[in-house]
Amino acid sequence: MAGRDYFSFETIRDHDKNIICYYVTMIGTIEEDGAVHMRTDLGKEGDEKMAFGRLTVRNYDKKIQMLTNETGSRVYYHYWNEEEGSVDIISFTAKGWRADEAFAFEAGDRVLVQGKAFIRKNDEGRFPGRNPELSVTASGLFRIGRARRPHRGMNAQLIPQK
Repeated sequence: MAGRDYFSFETIRDHDKNIICYYVTMIGTIEEDGAVHMRTDLGKEGDEKMAFGRLTVRNYDKKIQMLTNETGSRVYYHYWNEEEGSVDIISFTAKGWRADEAFAFEAGDRVLVQGKAFIRKNDEGRFPGRNPELSVTASGLFRIGRARRPHRGMNAQLIPQK
């Protein structure tokens, strides 16, 4: 399953070769702690909605690190160990009708998220000296499928007697 995760980014430049934005494509899993939540009280009139979620991408830490080094930012969470490899949790947002699509995602869904990378300011009062967070504002969201869970037999939770 980890081999099917994906992360790439493109640098969009203007005619003078100045960087305009970064366009990110990532495939991963929505975990329990990254479940999408919705706010419906945004905008000038208080009637706009936005969905916020986190995508778990496994074993793409080198590509993700290239982008975070280039932008001077960090992802929401990064973890590495020898057995599992790397785990990166990347925040994403969706506006308008895409927010409804994102809000329909459930924990365990395999999802493709495409969009512009934005750098969110750090709260210097709470976290002084910490890099700002990289987040993706989605222009495309697709549910690819459900994460596979290992098969557990009927007797898997039985405790042997002494």
